[in-house]
Amino acid sequence: MPHIWKRAAATLGFAALVGIAACVTNPVTGKKELMLIPESMEIEMGKSTDAAIRQEYGLYPDPELTAYVDRVSRRMVPYTHRNKLDYHFAVLDTPIENAFAAPGGYIYVTRGLLAMANSEAEVATVLAHELGHVNARHSARQMSRQLLILGGILVGSVLSEDVQKIAPFLMVGMQVLFLKYSRDDEYQADSLGVLYSRRAGYSPAQMVPFFHSIQRLEEDAGGGVRLPNFLSTHPLTAKRISEVQKMLVPMDTEMDILRDDYLTRMDGLVVGENPRQGYLDGNAFYCPDLAFVFSIPSGWKLQNTPRQVVVLPENEKAALILTAEPSTKDLPTYLKEQLQQFSDAQVTELRSGGRRINGLNAVRGSYYVSPKPAEGQPVNEAETNAVDIQCIQKDGTIFTFFGFTAKNDYPNYEATLDRMVQSFQRLTDSNRLNVQPVRLRVRKVDQASPLQTYLQTNNVPEKHWKRISFMNSVGLGNALVSGQLLKIY
Repeated sequence: MPHIWKRAAATLGFAALVGIAACVTNPVTGKKELMLIPESMEIEMGKSTDAAIRQEYGLYPDPELTAYVDRVSRRMVPYTHRNKLDYHFAVLDTPIENAFAAPGGYIYVTRGLLAMANSEAEVATVLAHELGHVNARHSARQMSRQLLILGGILVGSVLSEDVQKIAPFLMVGMQVLFLKYSRDDEYQADSLGVLYSRRAGYSPAQMVPFFHSIQRLEEDAGGGVRLPNFLSTHPLTAKRISEVQKMLVPMDTEMDILRDDYLTRMDGLVVGENPRQGYLDGNAFYCPDLAFVFSIPSGWKLQNTPRQVVVLPENEKAALILTAEPSTKDLPTYLKEQLQQFSDAQVTELRSGGRRINGLNAVRGSYYVSPKPAEGQPVNEAETNAVDIQCIQKDGTIFTFFGFTAKNDYPNYEATLDRMVQSFQRLTDSNRLNVQPVRLRVRKVDQASPLQTYLQTNNVPEKHWKRISFMNSVGLGNALVSGQLLKIY
């Protein structure tokens, strides 16, 4: 937790919490409920969370697709209970199948979920469900409950436009994305999703096949996800699906589905991890977009997001974190700036100085970092960490490696961490530099046949068959219809 939040939390208590607690009218139900987070603060929290999401996961770099999702979403906004709220819609560049809402009207859908959907109406019902969470203020209510349980972490002026003054609330940060809604919240968001999509002219009946498609993903679940999937954040049950089916009326099937139009738009969508942003092959991590490579030890695991690369041993007693930032600053100055994040701690310098790493200018500083002890008290060695910071300059970008271990573990990991940094070099292999992501291909079926036969005939690798079956909601043994659009890769 950043030190500014710790100080605020330590000095503000339950009395302040009670001071701003208020019973407000829920915009959906019209009933009074206890709410500690006014709309102004909800919007500020949304802005902060949005910035963190964009940095952590990245936005999908396709303006046309983003505009399309925005258009589908805004078609439903006038029919919501908070239609004057300033909504923001975005597509995240991750293969994980999910959609979620941050406070204040920030709604996200992943490219992984778009790849799973089979019509504009399916996507509309998902977005309408998220609009339901926002309109019923589910996340704000959940956080209000958490604050009550914690005894309150508040600030003096809840209406201030200065985000720093509401920093304690922003401790929630990325956790906003992973809040567990209650069953009643999910039922209500489903009912609002049906209502908003229907009012906008979309077939709400398409919520059901989408839910079934997501359920089938459990059979094909793999490891290494960096973001909870739809089942994690919106647990599906047979009762939920049956409740949605009860909400449907005969006229729902006559409303817009827009299957072929949607599938045509998905042609060329990136599927799976995008190797342009970095990929692990053997014991080396390659990043074509930034043209670098470095090695990792056998048995260590790697997590890659647009914001950072994290490398950890199996026991997680050490960590190496790589970040990159465009900068022309001199390296000693840049290194000192990195140390500012430890300004509230006691820092002991072990070494500092310039070096060359594979022809690139670099600087290294190694430190012991401890919480500042109370006056007259010794440093707590058990809470002291070793922090190794190395900055490398390449092509107008500074790459910073942060190595972390407990002080007592530093002798065991120092050489290994440094070897990883020293392996950093320019990527010059054209085969690596030119690697491209796998993309969806939307094809029209020329004659009726079982899906498996079609895939065999068109030389689609067998390892993709199960996933393609899920993505199209068609069993491998089920027959395709001549003229049908099909997603393959």
